[in-house]
Amino acid sequence: MKRLLPLFPLDAVLLPQTHLPFHVFEPRYRTMLADALSGERLIGLHTLDPEAPPLPGGAPALLPFGCAGEIVEHELLPDGRSNIVLRGAFRYRLGRERPGRVYRLGEVEEAPIQPLPQGREGGPGRRDLRKLLALAVERLAVSVGRTEARHLPGSLSDEGLVNEAASRLGLGSDDRYALLSMDALGDRYAWVLDHVRSLQMRVDLLSPFRRGEIDARWN
Repeated sequence: MKRLLPLFPLDAVLLPQTHLPFHVFEPRYRTMLADALSGERLIGLHTLDPEAPPLPGGAPALLPFGCAGEIVEHELLPDGRSNIVLRGAFRYRLGRERPGRVYRLGEVEEAPIQPLPQGREGGPGRRDLRKLLALAVERLAVSVGRTEARHLPGSLSDEGLVNEAASRLGLGSDDRYALLSMDALGDRYAWVLDHVRSLQMRVDLLSPFRRGEIDARWN
């Protein structure tokens, strides 16, 4: 089903069921925020397309996928700026944009992701993948001295679990968008598991020499 969302174009990527803080200061986005707060409290966080030319009106082009963010925290500052926290609500594909506001509006269609396999065809199923990911994240967190980040909440959905793991890895926008654009949840698990294991190998290799100086891209 198509719906209309205000668009917040940034060099940032929100993943469903994760949280991101933002500082809203431009007048047009203050208007957008006020409109969202008086309505569904949803904003479409959308990533700029650096490879595409600007649109006819001069606005920067956007990548195909975005994530609707629910405003779960809002702090209005004395000068009219705001601090907000968005929680990823759902992935969407952007259709056409609509004029009419000082900020960008887009027709979007929710883009559900293909669920994890149940494991009946010989490969790892959802329970196996969840366990593998939780163990890999725990080991890496302990290895880099971030024991407070070692546990992934077991109450998270399959998508929420892998997205939360990804959000702890200090990934850049390109990698985060690559994850968002994947249509199968199994592919997202495979990518994150490979990345965590790669970091773990690096930590294990370097730890005997300069353990306290390792930058494992964990934040």
